[in-house]
Amino acid sequence: MSTSNESPSPGPRALANPGNAGVLALRWSCATCRQSKRRCDKMYPKCTLCSQKNAPCNYPGRRKRQKLKNRIKAITSQGGVRQLPFPSANSSFIAERFLDPDVFYRAQLTVVNTDVAVTDNIANLVGSVLDIQTTSDQFFKSVHVWMPIISKPHFCSNILSRLTYKRAELFLLVLSMKLCSTRVETWNTPLYETVKLFHFKIETSGVLSVLVLQAAILIALYELGHSIYPAAYLSVGSCARYATALGIDKSILSSSATQAQWIEEEECRRIWWAILVLDRYLNLSDPKRHLITPDADLESYLPADDEAWESGVRNHDHTFTLATANSYHLGLFARFAQAAHLLSQVLHHVSEQSNETAQLRRTIFALVNVSNIEASMRRLEYCSQTAVCYA
Repeated sequence: MSTSNESPSPGPRALANPGNAGVLALRWSCATCRQSKRRCDKMYPKCTLCSQKNAPCNYPGRRKRQKLKNRIKAITSQGGVRQLPFPSANSSFIAERFLDPDVFYRAQLTVVNTDVAVTDNIANLVGSVLDIQTTSDQFFKSVHVWMPIISKPHFCSNILSRLTYKRAELFLLVLSMKLCSTRVETWNTPLYETVKLFHFKIETSGVLSVLVLQAAILIALYELGHSIYPAAYLSVGSCARYATALGIDKSILSSSATQAQWIEEEECRRIWWAILVLDRYLNLSDPKRHLITPDADLESYLPADDEAWESGVRNHDHTFTLATANSYHLGLFARFAQAAHLLSQVLHHVSEQSNETAQLRRTIFALVNVSNIEASMRRLEYCSQTAVCYA
């Protein structure tokens, strides 16, 4: 027994014991007393009889976890498929899903994310469907031009369905679009504070979503553009962890053959390349600081041509890896990824104090020359990969 000031609350089943002020009692008997068919005084964290007999004392909250494990074993052995609805985002089952994903995979279970409440302030900032379209149009004409991590056709065609099933995630993404595409005189705006707090609320709820990750990258871009350090560096690290939890880090290692899967796959690939770019760019000031993300190898797939990406129609002839990327059919974002790959080698050379830089220097200037030709052909006012090369 312990006083309420010393022991943690056992949860909603904890009741004040009227016979002994300050001591906690539970509604149900412990498992040991139930099995022995004896009277339990329901003291927490251990009843009196179990304390006297030095026996294990487990209450129904712990028994439910064991039941879940038994159910998973039964489903796995039978090969069935089930869906587990989670009544609360704070449920311990979400943590168990994260800690032991192999069990959930073998049991073919599906976790239903709980909707995060949207306040009136958030809803007013987002506005109507027309307001969302206006915000997204502004974003696609500005930031999207050089950091195209969101499929415009996919976004526009899914607004209504996401308003129904992923409302909080959509609102976070829209507010992040507005944040990074609106010019402000000072970085510490009410919108920035609102978006950061809303992102924290969704992230801590246990939701794992591509929309949330895209929003987090846009927040990091805002912080980078307004020199908010070390917040930008920490935000990129958080994006890398979140992407790994979603399995997006593997998106550059393979390429599917079906058109139906291509848009989602390409979106994930672009998200991971964006994280790689930001991680390396943020280390320019201190090359000896360890990168958060691993370097892409030569067999890693580059983003698709931007024209195909904007139209949503895949061109099978324009699929390249870092090893095969010697074509003028590469998109601008693919060149941006190439520049990030070379920047990674520069960081390694500087941190290791290597003098063998001649070949790397020639490769960098070769990319600059190609980018200049493409910028002239495509009439580009800004070339992100050239900026990285000169940086």
